[in-house]
Amino acid sequence: MRKLAALALLSLVLAADADACTCVPVDLDRDLPRADGAMIGTVLERRFTATKTILRFRVEQIYKGDLDSRIDVESERGGAACGLELDVGQRTGLLLERAGDTWRSSLCSQVEPSDLLALTNVEDNTIPPVNIGGIVAGVLVLGLGAFFLVRKARSYRRFR
Repeated sequence: MRKLAALALLSLVLAADADACTCVPVDLDRDLPRADGAMIGTVLERRFTATKTILRFRVEQIYKGDLDSRIDVESERGGAACGLELDVGQRTGLLLERAGDTWRSSLCSQVEPSDLLALTNVEDNTIPPVNIGGIVAGVLVLGLGAFFLVRKARSYRRFR
């Protein structure tokens, strides 16, 4: 019994911190007015400190706040602490809070870009459909221009 009590006491003394992240799903109607900033961006760079992750974003769309075209966002380190787990090149939407000069966000403030776009009625930055009529008209204009230039050049050769 003493060994069991000593083992239990030792396990409590040597136990490490444990984190667990639980998020309430983001409701943009509720959460966007509370946020200091909101944006869609792509991760350009990740840096780590002992307890934080700093992500540099290229901002594509700004929905709220005074954001530059590139911003650093501080987050807890690791998903268990509700930190952002984004890879370089990954695109996401974020609700941001401002603490002095630092923008902060978390796993619980991450939003699908399409959800932000739908809420604000802004179209996504997708490639527009191909305009076949415009291409045909452009090729015809260029072809006619080339035809008349060749004809004009031949008429100048006759007079020499």
